Amino acid sequence: MNSRSASDRRALLRAGVGLGVSGAAVSLLPLPIGSAVASSGTDGTTTTAPPRRPTDDDVALLAAAQQIELTARELYDVALAAGGWSEVETTVITTIREAHEAVAQALAGMLGGDAPGEISQPLFESLSGGFEGSLGDRLAAAYSLESAIVATHGAALAALTGIDGATLVAAAQSAEARHGTVLADLAGDTDLATLLVWNEQAELEVSA
Repeated sequence: MNSRSASDRRALLRAGVGLGVSGAAVSLLPLPIGSAVASSGTDGTTTTAPPRRPTDDDVALLAAAQQIELTARELYDVALAAGGWSEVETTVITTIREAHEAVAQALAGMLGGDAPGEISQPLFESLSGGFEGSLGDRLAAAYSLESAIVATHGAALAALTGIDGATLVAAAQSAEARHGTVLADLAGDTDLATLLVWNEQAELEVSA
């Protein structure tokens, strides 16, 4: 991720710190992803501006992103099924789960027949154990997941060419950074660097 985008994201997150879980949950309301990436109706490919629609190289990156989002949704299903959540925690975890599903659906709409439409089974199997433990373990696993997705989307943004795909991924990255902030708050973490997701986890990979 470039320093400008990281700085902008952290400024937005910093504004939300201190609101507590109730206030932070408001920040999880779905972003208008569909309208944010609505096509102009033309490719817009010129010698001076990038294309709007995904290039062939973009499709591979966006397909991987969709698999990651679908895998995240399934991991939150595992966490919810483990039980023991308070009403507020259930609402927050469910909202995060649905946000990942919404991003996956938006990516499917953009990719059409090129959308994988399925989770990454190896990724799911490597992470699912953390979503089955104690509440503390599940919150830690969820935070690590969101942090890793933020890093993964940041790397994708550096490589994407088409405006529509980059806009969608940037919106998703911003939302998922807020997920990390809320999850850290739920876990009772008061470290500013953790709350602002400054130290991102390693990027996620899906099988070819």
